[in-house]
Amino acid sequence: MLARLDTLLTRIVILVTAALLSTFLLAYFIVEFSISSQRLQPRTALHVATVALEELQAKDWPDSLSDKELERLQITDYSLSEYPYIEPFSWGLAERVLENLGLAQDTPIGISLSGWGDRDRLAGPPGRPDRFMDEEPGRPGPMSLRPPPSERGRSASQQRARVSLEIANGNWVNIRTENISVKEPRPPLLAAVMLIVLMVGIGIWAALNAINPLRQMAKAANTLASDYKHEPLVEQGPYDVRESLRAFNRMGRRLETTVAGQRQLLAAIGHDLRTPITSLKLKVEMLSDASERERMSRALAELERITEAALAAATAGQSDEPFQPLDMYSLVDSLIEDLRDLGLSVSFNEIDVRPIVMGRSDELTRALRNLIENAVRYGDMAHVCLSEQAGKAIVTIQDTGPGIPEDALERVFEPLVRLEQSRNRETGGHGLGLHIAKNLIEAHSGHIDLSNPPTGGLLVTVTLPLKAAG
Repeated sequence: MLARLDTLLTRIVILVTAALLSTFLLAYFIVEFSISSQRLQPRTALHVATVALEELQAKDWPDSLSDKELERLQITDYSLSEYPYIEPFSWGLAERVLENLGLAQDTPIGISLSGWGDRDRLAGPPGRPDRFMDEEPGRPGPMSLRPPPSERGRSASQQRARVSLEIANGNWVNIRTENISVKEPRPPLLAAVMLIVLMVGIGIWAALNAINPLRQMAKAANTLASDYKHEPLVEQGPYDVRESLRAFNRMGRRLETTVAGQRQLLAAIGHDLRTPITSLKLKVEMLSDASERERMSRALAELERITEAALAAATAGQSDEPFQPLDMYSLVDSLIEDLRDLGLSVSFNEIDVRPIVMGRSDELTRALRNLIENAVRYGDMAHVCLSEQAGKAIVTIQDTGPGIPEDALERVFEPLVRLEQSRNRETGGHGLGLHIAKNLIEAHSGHIDLSNPPTGGLLVTVTLPLKAAG
């Protein structure tokens, strides 16, 4: 039951649902982070100083700190004195520190932030410009003030904070932090990108997982169509895809078995006919009537041609001989020379390229011979052209005959099919030449197209894949 629910439609629905949920979660995550980042303070030197003051306040302002405690609190100096090291100001940052410490807003406090070496920036109250002071270690009282230098406006990657805070007994707490790397909250761009990439990756994987069986089926179908050899497919994927693959495997096995049986039967008939034909030829030679002997000899010769053609059709493309690199120019040129020696009117164009294909020389020669002889038989002459285009070797054969009706262009490739105008003793064939040529070309992963050009005659186009580079 569960296997039947594992269909392609179910997987698509699950994938779309998962994509929508992931999108909603991503949007929720970004919105929540944006809201929380507005509430959180960036990790600055002043933030470190405030945390240290909160802990010191909880310990009731100890007289001194050990080096380990200073390191833990990320401060370099801590002291209690009768005077502030930093001149008190009332400004926005001071109000936040006092609020975190739970102190009254009128509590005297001085804050200095530095980000440029030994120069400190002191932000004054509203309307008052920033001021800079030089460190003067050991000097009591407020630091000296001076106008802002040329560094004004630059942002620092590191900061230090110094704070002087008046406590209840009238003394002052003075601390100075270490150099703190400023870290501002940033939107989770990397996380968002990673999540999107993950979603896209899952989508691609799911799509490939769904269509790979269909691609394999298409490849197997092309193989089956070219040489009637079935390559069993692995039955995997969703339930409906597995059922389709299972049905295709059954069809492929039946078709392969049927075609193989037909070829074996045809070959057996052809072989069995050779013996009686040979016997009849011997008996015909013994006839005393010359005209009768001539008539019977022609009939036996026709029967012998049909028998040999049937044997050729039965074995077309079934050779176990491995493919070899073939120079198509040399193959076509040699074939045309042989046909010219037999008195056939054939022309061939001269080209500079030498298309190389993988195949069996005898089979390609036989296929092209059948096509050229067919053109000469019905069109008086044949003009052959060889070219190379888009990774293909293309052979065209043009004749000047009457052509073929459009509705018969595909039917002529069927075995034992002859059109009306070919059914005479002078030009009539046995109806297997084009069928054999088609089988041989398709066994080489090529194909044949027939067309009636506007100039008249029949145009045969043979396309073969070129040998792969390397």
